[in-house]
Amino acid sequence: MSSNTSKGRGRKGSKFWIQTLVNIDYGSTLSKAIQSVDSSIGDIKWLSPLKRDNYKELKSKQISSLTNADFSFWPDNGPWWDSVGVDDVGSIVLVEAKGHIAETKTKCKASSERSLARINKSMEIAHNILTSSPEYGIMASHSYDKEVWLKKYYQIGNRLSFLVKLRQQGFNVKLILLNLVNDSTHISTSLEEWERHYEKVFQILMGTTKCPSNVVVVNFDVG
Repeated sequence: MSSNTSKGRGRKGSKFWIQTLVNIDYGSTLSKAIQSVDSSIGDIKWLSPLKRDNYKELKSKQISSLTNADFSFWPDNGPWWDSVGVDDVGSIVLVEAKGHIAETKTKCKASSERSLARINKSMEIAHNILTSSPEYGIMASHSYDKEVWLKKYYQIGNRLSFLVKLRQQGFNVKLILLNLVNDSTHISTSLEEWERHYEKVFQILMGTTKCPSNVVVVNFDVG
């Protein structure tokens, strides 16, 4: 499968579906699915990946609403986002789309010791805030596990770190974890499998099966 950051139209899996969902009916169906989980999110204007831009994805520093953000907590200013939107009440919607469970299991590929140290520090800070701040609604007694955050669920940890760091700076960021249910284009995953998986992931990362506030898990049936 091609990397989600490759240019042009996706043909299967998460790349195909996020492009499809953003570009049909101006992304209204996707927006409604997100709003059904988090009603605080307003009407979303999708900025990427748009057909008219050849489905270009945006890196964090390219998002106009984050022009004044300080990305020094992460090497190279952070990840590419599968989709980005802004709503009419001031939220910045950052989407990480997955077509099957194996896609959620990733490890950090940074080779520079300096970069690794910066990533690890930011992840540890994010973990500690997620598990102790009332803002995220968890309040779990849990120790940061470097091996898990860096080598097992790195990409999810990465996205959680950006959520925490950007919200610390006053940006009303919402992290959308979009999971494609019953995807016939690549590898099909059921709703029950996704639900069990994220309970497990949150337990391993943060010591609770509960989804943090400002993280919106959307299980979207494309079957």
